[in-house]
Amino acid sequence: MASKTERLNLRLTPGQDAVLRRAAEARGEAVSDYVLRHAVEAAETDLADRRVFALDDADWTRLQKVLEQPVRPAKKLQQLLSEPSVLEGQ
Repeated sequence: MASKTERLNLRLTPGQDAVLRRAAEARGEAVSDYVLRHAVEAAETDLADRRVFALDDADWTRLQKVLEQPVRPAKKLQQLLSEPSVLEGQ
């Protein structure tokens, strides 16, 4: 595990502080560990859909052709969606 050398300072309202402290206590964590864990999880989620694709012109053209093709229906998915859900009454 990498050593923690960076620091981040936050300003918050008394209400925000109280909520964070109660939540951390309920989880048996230090407030800083609780806040850091949740902040990193939220940041990873926010970044999950952001990806950079670097393609040359030939690869870009191929990608565009693939994306323009009609979607082929998945037979098993069609079958699954045509049956009643387990949440629906029989």
